[in-house]
Amino acid sequence: MGETKAEVQQRVLQVLSQQVIYETTATISGTTSVELRRMGLETLHLILQSSGHTLVVGWEIIFEMLSSVCKPATPSISKSSDSLDSTSTVEVPKPKPPPLGYVNEKGYTSLVKFAFQSLTLVCDSLTSLSPEHLRLCIKTLGQFGKQADTNIALTAAASLLWGVSDSIQAKRKDTEKEPEYSTLWMFLLEELLGLCTDSRPEVRVGAIQTLFRTLQLYGGTLSLETWHKCIWKIAFPLLELLTQAVRQVSPSQSHSYPPDPEVISAWDDSKSLAFSSIGSLFSDFLVSKIAHLDSFVDAWDTFLGHVRDSWLSDNRTITAPALRCLEKGLRAFSSADADFKGRVVESCERVWESCDTMGKELTEVPGVSASDKPHISFTQDSLVAYVDILNHARALTRSLEESEWPLERLTRLMSVLKGNVTEIVAPELLSSYNLRRSHIQFFSRVPTGHRQS
Repeated sequence: MGETKAEVQQRVLQVLSQQVIYETTATISGTTSVELRRMGLETLHLILQSSGHTLVVGWEIIFEMLSSVCKPATPSISKSSDSLDSTSTVEVPKPKPPPLGYVNEKGYTSLVKFAFQSLTLVCDSLTSLSPEHLRLCIKTLGQFGKQADTNIALTAAASLLWGVSDSIQAKRKDTEKEPEYSTLWMFLLEELLGLCTDSRPEVRVGAIQTLFRTLQLYGGTLSLETWHKCIWKIAFPLLELLTQAVRQVSPSQSHSYPPDPEVISAWDDSKSLAFSSIGSLFSDFLVSKIAHLDSFVDAWDTFLGHVRDSWLSDNRTITAPALRCLEKGLRAFSSADADFKGRVVESCERVWESCDTMGKELTEVPGVSASDKPHISFTQDSLVAYVDILNHARALTRSLEESEWPLERLTRLMSVLKGNVTEIVAPELLSSYNLRRSHIQFFSRVPTGHRQS
């Protein structure tokens, strides 16, 4: 009886797929083909609504029907030849052929809406899907996340993919299937990563929030191997992609048309959100997970490189979140036990080297006067964050090594801080209360002998 039921279901879905997926011929007009496909999708919706929980076969056919209405995604940013080669192995799916049977945008929109209704029903019954079918579901959701209807794209990216993530994590608790579902979960994160650079701010913000929300919620249960992949295949590639997008819309790039300030601001906000989200991950999992990775030293250097690049090249709205992201990492180190003393001290040294480099670039340009330096005046928030980072790095080193920074370093530090205040900061910020307070607090902590020198 079970075999008969499966056979009937398979035949019904096969016939239905021929109605939804077929090539338009000269004898069938475009309008008629859209109507026939729409009727097929309505029938599929009724089947899922009334009997979806009883299906034992045919999920591959269902996802093929649903994805057939999706147009191939148009890349929101172009990729240079060397983009992501060194750090990212995220798979870039090959574009599928254009959907068949469309006569105009109205027909395409109607089919996408009908298909998405069925996909929503599928996502209400995730517990009945096998890992292979969940993978197809994730891939199909990723395709709908790239469609023209912003509401559909946002729902796929920020709601339905979150539900699939939750379902996968619930199944991952089975120790026998943990590796299989961990791999599937990484596939979901990579699909979300593809939506994090969508040209529409709403979609990419929703995807970024979903991506880091699931990392934040389940980070404590992830293995070190999975964390390694999350850092190198998700977090860093995201910053690289967003940086590339920010650079492409920057006024400094050559454009045949004036850059849109709203577009620039939206991309800046997206990168700021990514930095803030990574900072939250570091705050919660740096000591318990990330610092235990064999690749931690390389990861910390790469992270510092992103912060340093933001300080030197990004719009100033991004600089402060980037620095605060680093500050969260330094704060997290304060809870590390004695076994991590060497790693923390080394990390603080790398932080000082990065801050020193940033100071050199801004205050010591040979042959160029301060007024002619090619930079945008720093904001108060950026400079306060810069001083706070130095404070935390110095405090950590002093607490672990029970000694002050060398006199040469303190002398260099004071020179950098003086240069930032007197040469780099916009004149209207010189009287800022917070900026003055941060510098006064820092100098007040320097031992009297060193301060006098």
